[in-house]
Amino acid sequence: MRTVFLDLEKTIIHSWDDPVIINEVIVTERLTSIRPDLIGIYSFAIYDDRDRNYFLHSMKQEIEDSFHLKIETSLVFTVQEIANTILKAQVKDIQTFIQTHGKQNSFQEFIITKFKEGEFVLIDDLVENIEVSIDQLNLQFINPFSKTYSKLK
Repeated sequence: MRTVFLDLEKTIIHSWDDPVIINEVIVTERLTSIRPDLIGIYSFAIYDDRDRNYFLHSMKQEIEDSFHLKIETSLVFTVQEIANTILKAQVKDIQTFIQTHGKQNSFQEFIITKFKEGEFVLIDDLVENIEVSIDQLNLQFINPFSKTYSKLK
């Protein structure tokens, strides 16, 4: 099963406060080539449940319509959930977590901790194009604006 996670800000919307759809063509091309089974959201813009509810009720439908996709609601994670999963504890300082773990490292740690097998892709403007295989997991990071690519085992 191949699951793709999309970042929000600067990848598919301008910003949380200005959620104008951007990069439709390039992101749609990447999704078409990947052919995901499921699509989720992995964004540091969604801090907590309040933000997730706002996203689900105010942004999700427009993104789905613009990119011709279906976002799996159960795969829209908050930074709080991500941090708690990785650190196996209730995290109080989300900003410190974001600064110390970053998007690429936190995604890798989160997937390894939460899932046991599968293919997982993160499309994000802040990651390096790289593929990592760990046990039964295959992780791929795609920066839709970068052309360099590496494969690690």
